[in-house]
Amino acid sequence: MLLLFIFAVISGSWALGETKQTNRFNKDHTDCTQILESQIFNASRIFIPGGDGSLQPLPAHFNCLYTIKAPANSTSGYSAKVVLKNGIKGVNDVIYVVDMRGRKETMNNKTGIGGEPYEYVLPPGTEMSIQVITKSVFMNSMFSITVEYHAAKIGPTIEMKTNREMNFIDVNTLREEGYLYATVTFIGLEPIYWSLASVQDNSIVICYDCYAIDGTLTNMTRILEVLEVIGTSQKTTVSNAVTFLTCVDDFFGVVLNTQTEFDQKILLGSTGVERYSDNWVGMRNMAPGYVIVQEVVNFDGPGIVMTDLEIKSPVCKAYVISGPPNNSSTILLDLANASVPTVFGRQYFSFLNVDCEFECTLKQFKII
Repeated sequence: MLLLFIFAVISGSWALGETKQTNRFNKDHTDCTQILESQIFNASRIFIPGGDGSLQPLPAHFNCLYTIKAPANSTSGYSAKVVLKNGIKGVNDVIYVVDMRGRKETMNNKTGIGGEPYEYVLPPGTEMSIQVITKSVFMNSMFSITVEYHAAKIGPTIEMKTNREMNFIDVNTLREEGYLYATVTFIGLEPIYWSLASVQDNSIVICYDCYAIDGTLTNMTRILEVLEVIGTSQKTTVSNAVTFLTCVDDFFGVVLNTQTEFDQKILLGSTGVERYSDNWVGMRNMAPGYVIVQEVVNFDGPGIVMTDLEIKSPVCKAYVISGPPNNSSTILLDLANASVPTVFGRQYFSFLNVDCEFECTLKQFKII
């Protein structure tokens, strides 16, 4: 079983100006108490160094490192909401924070006098550290850390499909009542490229606590916020796995490709087809030597109809292929000779644009 350590000060009240207790706090952090795994459960709330979440006084000669973990394994886990209140008043007193991505922040008497709260959300499998230091003179500095745990729904680990099959999922469908986070991991034999499927109202792009982890929950290479990687190359993993985590009830459709499919001068994107609105797709190949591919997925099941099509270039070399861009996919339609409406009785396909400028609209339809 995983043992969680959160280093904290031994509970107790410190009278203002008291000096006898200062000898109990050594520079090697050994006087920080430990919180056992048995104290970590759904909706548990922990106050460090005690109290009720309000600011607590700090003695002189205090040096304590708190490592706060959100434990997770392949079957269960917890997320943690951490609220740090900075009441540092001493000129030389300081709080050092290292967040779950290794980013460092220094807090002192100029950054939060009066207990300004700083909030951090740790998805399952991550950790952060907070170090609180006071010098030799008692300066009425204070601080408080509140940690609140929530059970996470650790979802499946899915092997990447190959050949003509497309890899995709709406992560939101894995959420269950009683769990804050839901997760899913895709794992393959080579690095993975992933993209958010664009829809008319893609609210997931503004979720600050939704993540794509390069790797698995127990072996992370990078932790990325979903909103910060849109339009960047960071959607290609370093490892052979990617894990998605969501904590909101919004459509979170992702389409994934193997390195073989994206590492051949192909520019990839994806679109989710909705039932009650038309999905507009516009493509123009302005990258000589590259092929543009837009993967189209009906996340609800088979049935896609192309309702409108306008070709704007004098020459159109663009096609609808049966799956992702690889040697196993076949041509379903030559756009230069297409008519609308065109019905595809399938759950997904791709537009492969060699040299064409066109616009079209897509919509779900239900196969009876």
